[in-house]
Amino acid sequence: MARRQKKKWSKKKKGLIFGGAAVAVLAGIYGAMVMGNASRQEADAAESYKTYQVKEGTISTSTLLTGTVKANAEQYVYYDSSKGTSAQVLVSVGQQVNAGEQVVQYDTTTAQAAYDTAVRNLNKIGRQINYLKTYGVAPATTQTTDTESSGEGAAAVQQSQQQTAQDKASYNQQLQDLNDNYADAQAEVNKAQAALNETVVTSRVSGTVVEVNNDIDPSSKENKTLVHIATEGELQIQGNLSEYDLSTVKVGQAVTIKSKVYTDKTWQGTISYISNYPNETSTASTTDTTSSGASASNYEFKADITSPLDELKQGFTVSLEVQNSETHILVPVSAVVKKNKKNYVWVYDKDKQKITKTEVSLGKADAKSQEILTGLQTGQTIIENPSSDFENGQKLADVVSE
Repeated sequence: MARRQKKKWSKKKKGLIFGGAAVAVLAGIYGAMVMGNASRQEADAAESYKTYQVKEGTISTSTLLTGTVKANAEQYVYYDSSKGTSAQVLVSVGQQVNAGEQVVQYDTTTAQAAYDTAVRNLNKIGRQINYLKTYGVAPATTQTTDTESSGEGAAAVQQSQQQTAQDKASYNQQLQDLNDNYADAQAEVNKAQAALNETVVTSRVSGTVVEVNNDIDPSSKENKTLVHIATEGELQIQGNLSEYDLSTVKVGQAVTIKSKVYTDKTWQGTISYISNYPNETSTASTTDTTSSGASASNYEFKADITSPLDELKQGFTVSLEVQNSETHILVPVSAVVKKNKKNYVWVYDKDKQKITKTEVSLGKADAKSQEILTGLQTGQTIIENPSSDFENGQKLADVVSE
């Protein structure tokens, strides 16, 4: 078997091989350098911070409320046993009444008797005053006699003067007492007159009688409706809003009204009244329950309907969308940094190219903007995309204006 000979490389070929390897190594190094530079350039670009000039605006949010369509003005007349033992309704359903027109008459027997007694007592005291003024003891006048020079005469005069003073004091006291009695009697007459007047119930509104009840049991302790009067063609919406809505719903705000009956129609209105006091039986509704299930106080509100009523009827349950019309300072959501349960933004000084950490309080927010309630003023410049590594007073040279 022939012996295999070892292959020998020439110097020229060896040089070419080593040269190619060196070129490859250099090319790799160069490529790494280029990629490194590119990475650094990208990192530098990422460290470019954008500024934002603080301005005012409105968050496009709305508050949803529910309410019931009711008459703009209405009156319920309830049976009141303190006004009389029986009551007679003087109107009928469908009847048009004017404000001030009588609608109910209570039995006046008891009230009239009390009034007559009070008047007689007043007149009696008046006669007593007149009699005292006519026939009462008048101050006596003394005449000078010859006995005045003697001691006995002087004593008699002195005794007469004392008696006269006593009579005058007694007269004044009696007159004062009678005057006081007359004033008390007059107060009783006024009270009896008011009770007699209350036996007549008049309408406080001009409208239509929509309910009448002639079958009232005087012994019943329940408040039964005798007459219900409501205005026609003048409707408003009444409902309750929670304490959480008080900060966003204000008198004068426009509302859009929708009904479940006519889903393709809307009405326009305005918030006209918000109570300053919570309802006595105030509990949270489905719209104002917190995440923890806690209840919230409710406050009565009213909304006037400003568009034609059309098919909208009294008694309808409707929803109201209250548009937020308040303006606040707005910043990008990304500009707000939260730390230790506090919120901050970084204010940028263009002249010094330095940043200052500024605490702010927040309002509402949407996907892009955040309301700032305190801490900033319009015209200030802030960093829109702050870094978590920022330090107070840090200088930022690479800043891009909005």
